[in-house]
Amino acid sequence: MDFATEDRMQGDMPESFAPHFQGTARFQFFESPFAPEGPGVGAVHFEAGARTRPHVHHGGQVLYVTHGEGIVADRSGRRIVRPGDVITVARDEWHWHGATPHSPMSHVIVQLRESDDVSWDVDQGDWSQDYD
Repeated sequence: MDFATEDRMQGDMPESFAPHFQGTARFQFFESPFAPEGPGVGAVHFEAGARTRPHVHHGGQVLYVTHGEGIVADRSGRRIVRPGDVITVARDEWHWHGATPHSPMSHVIVQLRESDDVSWDVDQGDWSQDYD
């Protein structure tokens, strides 16, 4: 058993992820009971206005919002999310997520760790429209 505390001031941006984010975000990784083949567990802390670029996870993704106010977008549109919201992203579902322009946001993630699980080479959809 491992105990950790989610802390918005912890973590950093992995160099390989930096091109796929706008603004400042930090990853705080936790021990995963699913290692080595299963999903990883961590938190992503977005400063106000920070967000991912559109992408898909081939193995799906679960997000649990713990702090602030954020946006999660899929093909059907954008949704405001707040602490306590759980977002289940289906396999290969186009989406993006992050903080609103005026509030930081943190969420816990559960997703496969393999670098080839995420595809960033997808269309931009509504990502660049009316965000700020």
